[in-house]
Amino acid sequence: MQLLAFTVGLGLLFVAGAMMPPLTPARAEQLLGKWYIKRWAGDMPIPEWKWRDPLPPFTFERNHFEELEFRMNLTKPIGCIPFKLTLYEGEDLGTFLTWWRHLIYIHFLPGKNFAIAYFRGKMNYRYYQIMMLMGRTLNTNVESLKIFKEFMRSKMGQTAKTKKPPHAEACELPRDS
Repeated sequence: MQLLAFTVGLGLLFVAGAMMPPLTPARAEQLLGKWYIKRWAGDMPIPEWKWRDPLPPFTFERNHFEELEFRMNLTKPIGCIPFKLTLYEGEDLGTFLTWWRHLIYIHFLPGKNFAIAYFRGKMNYRYYQIMMLMGRTLNTNVESLKIFKEFMRSKMGQTAKTKKPPHAEACELPRDS
């Protein structure tokens, strides 16, 4: 009986692996350039109206220390505000650390024009997770959305829902020299 349970368990592992989407861990050099947030999902306590805010494109660039940096220019009532977050490559491919020691996973979908960024960590004594589908263009890609939804359900369950943010052009800031 134990042998039967063991065999069934191994079979389920192979089936679960086959159902996981085909993702490739990202390296910093592959991420450089302009990206758009295509979809969001998560359970972080973000007000509903924030999920509907238009999101500008963002870039991954090398800063003057040659470190990977996430950059997004946000429009606020007081003007254009730059948001920058340095990401340090982790020991494992596709893992990046923030200075807060949050671990972010970034994996490419087939073709490398779309990727999934995923964070699960503790904030205010509770575990949260958030993920996004990001693309190099605003063009719709049905296959990437399907893979993102599979990934989302594998992490958050069948009741998880995606949010499609409206897009906005970013305000322009002078480039770092």
